[in-house]
Amino acid sequence: MRTIAATRTMLVTALSGSVLLLAGCNQNAPTPEMTAEATGFATDAVVTEPAPLPSVDASAAASAGIAAGLDMGALQERRDPERLLRYYTNALRVGDWIDAARAWSLDAQMTPEKLQAEFGGQAGPKIAVGKGDVEGAAGSLYYEAPIVVDFADGRASKRGTIVLRRVNDVPGASEEQLNWRIERTSTLVP
Repeated sequence: MRTIAATRTMLVTALSGSVLLLAGCNQNAPTPEMTAEATGFATDAVVTEPAPLPSVDASAAASAGIAAGLDMGALQERRDPERLLRYYTNALRVGDWIDAARAWSLDAQMTPEKLQAEFGGQAGPKIAVGKGDVEGAAGSLYYEAPIVVDFADGRASKRGTIVLRRVNDVPGASEEQLNWRIERTSTLVP
């Protein structure tokens, strides 16, 4: 019969061996992430470091969201406005200006060129979007959330709000109007 001390010794030995095996994998230790409780921002939308762009034809890949591995289904989202915000911030983070512009309403007249002029540069932006609120008004739903944009290249940080809108299932509304889209943000120059 094994004693408690012998069982503990076996467990410590097995655990130590597992740790050594993991250490031998030459993996970087995971970086700690800020929690939503600590920051007041939704962690799903926080982008901490720009990812390197893959070496593919940028125009062909970007137009399909392939370069960034974007959640293209977010463009048809009707329930969760935060899903569209995650899509948008991920597209900006990797410099996919074409797909980032698709997150905007047609009325906003946002173009890939405007987004590149605002967010482009040597280092991608770090974007944090906080938890927002949904409000209804005159057949539309609005989602307003705080947003912080930090640049690693010395440009000043920007703080403000971002507003999404969708038509609230009004008869005759187009598919585009029924999906969440960015209507405006106070962090972009018009």
